[in-house]
Amino acid sequence: MHIFDILVFLPSIFLGIIMGGNDAGNTLGVTVGNGIFKVKKMITIAALVVIIGALLGGKPGLKVSSGIVKVDLPGMVIINISAAIVTLFFLRKGLPISMTQAIVGANVGVGILLKNINTQLLLYIVLGWFSTPVVAFLLGFTLQKVLATVFRGIRNLQVRTYILRIFLWIFTIYGVYSMGANDVGKITGILYQKGYNAYLLLLIGGLSLSAGVIFLSKKTIYTLGRELIALDDFTAMVTIATQALTVGLYSLIGLPVSPAHAIVGSLVGVGFSKGTKLQNPKTFNKILFSWLQAPVYGGILSAFMYSIYKLLW
Repeated sequence: MHIFDILVFLPSIFLGIIMGGNDAGNTLGVTVGNGIFKVKKMITIAALVVIIGALLGGKPGLKVSSGIVKVDLPGMVIINISAAIVTLFFLRKGLPISMTQAIVGANVGVGILLKNINTQLLLYIVLGWFSTPVVAFLLGFTLQKVLATVFRGIRNLQVRTYILRIFLWIFTIYGVYSMGANDVGKITGILYQKGYNAYLLLLIGGLSLSAGVIFLSKKTIYTLGRELIALDDFTAMVTIATQALTVGLYSLIGLPVSPAHAIVGSLVGVGFSKGTKLQNPKTFNKILFSWLQAPVYGGILSAFMYSIYKLLW
């Protein structure tokens, strides 16, 4: 790999680190934030599993994400830097935003200037944004009802607790796996269109996500885990199962969706199913509003930076 390639990859690596920190909050918040798992142990496990998810499940998303806009190398760098800056802005507030929207917004900002946007694919992705929380809500509502009935049928309390613990581990790990599979294409998909090896990009993306999980995830984990809905072990299991299954479903078709959309839809669906209200509506509203802001800020910033680049060079 030449020095030039390393310089091209740096913005994607930076973006991946930030994304790992952001989306770990969406994936681990309901279990770690509620004290079910120890934060250090789960972050260590997640840092490994997210790489596996990127390598084994990330290729469909890599291909889809590479087709939103066709840009030159400076445009790629600007898109990733813009998305990273927008995400850092929200991370400082402890809000796990939809980085998918920040990245796509940045793509669209540059694409408008170049008059080169795949509008059909963009519509496909936007429909995914809107459907993700709805799917998660409906799935969370249904799973809460069904699994509550099943677990009540297990009379032996010790056996029930043991099975619940196994399910918590399985779905938390699968949630991190799905996060890696869905996120890696958002980070490096824009480089895939330039002919770089797919598995090299998946590895670089997975390692970047892993670094973000290790160094940046604690604050967003506790935002979702403690401030939205109080969860016991069972409802935490249903919530993380819903989030993992929702993101995993979209990953199979390569559609880049947001773990933030999935986990919030899941939390509300599970809570609504059992009659639990949001304990902090203010935080919930901030998260929803950040979803609207992220693509707008990403698009404006990338368009501004690319215009400056064109004026100077």
